Amino acid sequence: MQEKKEPGQSTAEFLAGLAKHLFEKEGVDVGLADILGAHLLQASPTPDAVAKAKTAIVKLAGNRANPPTAKETNG
Repeated sequence: MQEKKEPGQSTAEFLAGLAKHLFEKEGVDVGLADILGAHLLQASPTPDAVAKAKTAIVKLAGNRANPPTAKETNG
């Protein structure tokens, strides 16, 4: 008995599915997953994708390390 094989996924489809899986998985850092999806999980990432992802991750970490205080948010 032979199995029916589905046509292979394209790289773009695979990466889109991986990004979707990350967002749906419980306990995943959504902010980090968003950065990965936007910059690195692309079929043809830009030449500076790693640098852009690093910058976004450092910014995210900085925002989390120094959250605004109640005084700053209330004016």
